[in-house]
Amino acid sequence: MVLSSPKTRIEARNALAAGIMAVACAATLTSGSPPPAAADVDAPAAASGTVLFFDDFSGASLDTTKWVAGLHQWGPDNYGVVPENLSLTTVNDAGTPVDVLAARANGDQYTGAVRGILATDASYPVGDPRRYTRQETGVRTGGLVWTKERFGAGRYEVRMKTLPYSGGCSCIWNYYNPGNGDYTEIDIEMPAAGTGGRADWAHWAGFNSYVSLDPGGATLEDVDLGAAQNDGAFHTYRWDWYDGSNGTPRIEFYVDNVLYATQTATVPTLPAQLWVGNWAASWSGDFDYASQYQYIDWVKISTLGGQ
Repeated sequence: MVLSSPKTRIEARNALAAGIMAVACAATLTSGSPPPAAADVDAPAAASGTVLFFDDFSGASLDTTKWVAGLHQWGPDNYGVVPENLSLTTVNDAGTPVDVLAARANGDQYTGAVRGILATDASYPVGDPRRYTRQETGVRTGGLVWTKERFGAGRYEVRMKTLPYSGGCSCIWNYYNPGNGDYTEIDIEMPAAGTGGRADWAHWAGFNSYVSLDPGGATLEDVDLGAAQNDGAFHTYRWDWYDGSNGTPRIEFYVDNVLYATQTATVPTLPAQLWVGNWAASWSGDFDYASQYQYIDWVKISTLGGQ
């Protein structure tokens, strides 16, 4: 079941696009295979090949050779993402301890020491503290990281626990916008835009792809996954991105190895940085809590091999 996607999502992306300049380094992914079987079944997907990026957050601190601790603000009615909402910890995974990146989301009841930001000077690049003004509150702040390098078409996987409460978007997306008309973006968003106020909000994911921010430049699908994602368990979220150099152009979206959507109309071709974490999207729920946590077990990017 697919819902129409609201204009607010494009508006938020336009706000995000206002200043992001991706780094110059890129990793190229190659090879491919035919598409898997129909959605909503365990599909025989293409095998992954060479691992180009992996982090299981098992170090003493965030690996800053791989990641940037996110400092940025975009969209209405939020105070951005700040590094103070990130930490490394160990959590229980069905009786087994696992090391994770903990990304905190602060809601409307938050009264702690973290202070949010507003973007006030777009002459500075994204992530530069001079671009932002610190606020007197930490409500509606999130935490995320983005890769230092850009990566092209291939398999992108994140194993994580999503935020448990309404208010805050658990998200995975890649992004490249140098400001000259080139554009890459692929998203997995939970909840999907426009579903945060539903009783079953935790069932919904947004699977999106963009080649531009112009009309017709995006495919936006809000999909009922059939089960709540805030069930306290880790789930693996994935897309397989074929850009034409490694197979017929398409993007396949999976949750726990089940194919839920395939998009062919807006398939980007340019390498992009990967962003992982959460932000206080105004459409993501009611924010009626103090703090909650998203736990990210590992992140992997690999080439796509044959069947």
